Amino acid sequence: MGFKPSHKIYRRVLTALCIATVATLVSLALEQTGTLDFLENKFLDLNVRRVSSNDKPSKDIVVVLVDEASLKSMKPLVGRWPWPRSLWAEMIGFLQAAGARAVLFDVLFTEPQIPRDSKGRLGVDDGLLVGATKKGGRVFHAFQLVEDTEDEYNRGLIGRPVPQTFSDAFSLRQVVARDSSTDGLFNNHYLPVDELYIASHGAGVVEFKPDSDGLYRSTSLLRKYDGKYYPVLPVAFLADEFKPGRILLSKNHMEFGRVPVPLVNGNFYPVVRKDFTNYSAGGIFATIQKIRKGMMDGLVADPAGFQDKTVLIGASAVGIEDLKATAHGSLPGVFLHASIINDFSTGRFIHKASIAWIVLSSFVFCFVLAMLVLTAKSVWLQNMVFPALLAAHVFVAMQLFFYRLLWVQEVFSILSMVLGYLGAQVFLAFTEGREKRFLKAAFGNYISPELIELMHQSGESPKLGGDVGIRTAFFTDIQGFSSFSEKLAAQKLVELLNEYLTGMTDILLAAGGTLDKYEGDAIIAFFGAPMPQTDHAARACGTALDMQAALQHLRFKWKAEGAKWPEVVHNMRMRIGINTGEIVTGNMGSKKRMNYTMMGDSVNLAARLESSAKQYGVFCQVSQHAKEAAGDGFVFRELDTVRVVGKSIPVTTYELLARSGDTGGGAGLLAELKNSFHEGLRLYRAMKWEEAAGAFEKSLELEHKRFPELAGKPNPSKLYIERCREFRQNPPLAGWDGVFTLKSK
Repeated sequence: MGFKPSHKIYRRVLTALCIATVATLVSLALEQTGTLDFLENKFLDLNVRRVSSNDKPSKDIVVVLVDEASLKSMKPLVGRWPWPRSLWAEMIGFLQAAGARAVLFDVLFTEPQIPRDSKGRLGVDDGLLVGATKKGGRVFHAFQLVEDTEDEYNRGLIGRPVPQTFSDAFSLRQVVARDSSTDGLFNNHYLPVDELYIASHGAGVVEFKPDSDGLYRSTSLLRKYDGKYYPVLPVAFLADEFKPGRILLSKNHMEFGRVPVPLVNGNFYPVVRKDFTNYSAGGIFATIQKIRKGMMDGLVADPAGFQDKTVLIGASAVGIEDLKATAHGSLPGVFLHASIINDFSTGRFIHKASIAWIVLSSFVFCFVLAMLVLTAKSVWLQNMVFPALLAAHVFVAMQLFFYRLLWVQEVFSILSMVLGYLGAQVFLAFTEGREKRFLKAAFGNYISPELIELMHQSGESPKLGGDVGIRTAFFTDIQGFSSFSEKLAAQKLVELLNEYLTGMTDILLAAGGTLDKYEGDAIIAFFGAPMPQTDHAARACGTALDMQAALQHLRFKWKAEGAKWPEVVHNMRMRIGINTGEIVTGNMGSKKRMNYTMMGDSVNLAARLESSAKQYGVFCQVSQHAKEAAGDGFVFRELDTVRVVGKSIPVTTYELLARSGDTGGGAGLLAELKNSFHEGLRLYRAMKWEEAAGAFEKSLELEHKRFPELAGKPNPSKLYIERCREFRQNPPLAGWDGVFTLKSK
């Protein structure tokens, strides 16, 4: 037996919960091993590009770039890179005079430009840079903390301590680390020359590490070396700018004074930007030369553009090798430092959703998806649910990043939904598929595949063993079939019947009818079971008309085949009886052999209507119950009120003529025939035999026009003319109710 709907829903809820749990746990396991990192990072890149394209960086941040044009323009004056440090001294002087808020060098000066003299003094150019740095106010220089492998070059350098003067000046003593997960593994350092860092206002680390795919997305803001914490270059400036009294550092959080800064496994993810206001270093040097000559018009770099600006100096020329692969493609490394400063200035940081939140939301999405797939009423809905929910999740996740900079691990949730969808489909294949195969095996010979699909989707399996309901019984029979068996060999008879029954059965099943059985040439069927059909009577009437039309086409075909078939085949006719009423349907028989069939008085009446159609000369006789249930979609001619054999209660019967609104060539003739016949019937019931016979004579002419090839055969008008003659000679008894009792089946 099939599952009850309540049981089925309960089972599907449990199944969806199990599927969602397994899918989420598998995704979590992959996430914890780092398997999903590559794809998660690609989604992060996409989100960063969206945000940076819409949200422009601060105008208070200016970048000076040593670009290809700078190298080309300066080469005739100072030669190839690296440039004399006197030029950088001039740059600092220019920016100080322009009123720059601070100057940050993403350029390393870890060795003197020329060897020191015998007294250990720096060369002239180095001295100029030191002097300019000291006079320039807030000038920050770069250094490196690295993890080196000992070789011939750095032997003896590994693990050496940072000079006390440097650590006292530039380490962040206000850092309080809550766990050791933020500690780096640095064992070497490359500091600016001593005189330069002593003259500097601040110093910061400029060494970043790329992710496994080579892209630069994040960095640790603080680096630990020899027990002390040092800032990266932008944080060195920010610490001087904000002067945080205490910096609390943990794996996923940093409190920078009163500013909460989210971290991910100790790393900070800036919104990397590519459209900072920037100037070419060569243009600035050209401006400096003009100003020296007293030429203040047409300056390449207007000094006013640097007033109160935080200026970062770096390189974008390919030969200098400071280009970094980012979400935007290749960018100067200095843009990463500028992006960090920009994030702190706006107070908007990328923060990653907690893994607990991700697991919970993924589980919910996965459960909803599995439930929708398991309860969908069609394959189309099952297939649409997945992309719809997937698109909804991605849209929500991207909007959260765009407006809140909340990084939701989209790949985690997408994978959960993919696994959930596949799990639901596998469950359907093994369980729902089994139920569908049961229905197909049990009812495939009786009803259409579409009806089986509807039964399966509804979750209402038929009640085996007998089910009572208002349904429509449908009987067909070939007129005079015994003559066919006399004139056709057995093989030809089988061929004829197969063609006929195939055509008729296809029409029946297409209309949603249920085939009960074949009895020789007879088709016994019903409508309204095993699946309920509110329009079962209308379906039966439509099927009858379609079968008669199909038989007419078969007659034309058989005639066209010439001598293959005898004339009796060319003139094959089919009678149909239809009745609506209370009918029992179900699997009936023995435990070992059952048949899905129908039983009841209403079934017997349909059979009587089919057989008695012969006496009236009609091909589709319908009871008053079926006519009323069929509605206004059909045209009927009232035939008679009769007591069929074996029944005491009279029933009014009708001939099914056509569908309402049928504008075919015979529509006018049928309307005239119906009206003329009904007039004769009215006079007949008023016992006006002569007048009634006259009316039926008129309708008889129309009967012959309708079926000229059946002019000598019985028809309703001819039948009533004979009755009128008989009643004229032998009038009925007083109290006659107009009911005619049939004497044969």
